[in-house]
Amino acid sequence: MNKINNYSELVAERKMLEARIVEQKAVINNGISELRSKLEPFLYLLPVLNIFKKKPSGGSLLKFVATAGIDLLVGQKLLSKSNWLMKLIVPMFLKNVTAKAIGGNGEKEV
Repeated sequence: MNKINNYSELVAERKMLEARIVEQKAVINNGISELRSKLEPFLYLLPVLNIFKKKPSGGSLLKFVATAGIDLLVGQKLLSKSNWLMKLIVPMFLKNVTAKAIGGNGEKEV
């Protein structure tokens, strides 16, 4: 960056910097649109998997202990040398199974 000596150089520098900002914004927007297009197929899986489904707020101590036990025992000890996918899927599956076994599915029959 050169030393600015007068007002016209300052204005020229400002215009150049504004043009670079516009260019960088375009690059970022391009990257975001490419990322969205690449992630679009995965967004169709979210309703199927129900990963981000809101959980009921009334949890019992037994469910909490079971979840903590699964995290500690299975996630850190038993699966310590497995790949990241197994570390993600197995505890999630076990938590789902134990939650249904302990508390049922949360629906009461009338």
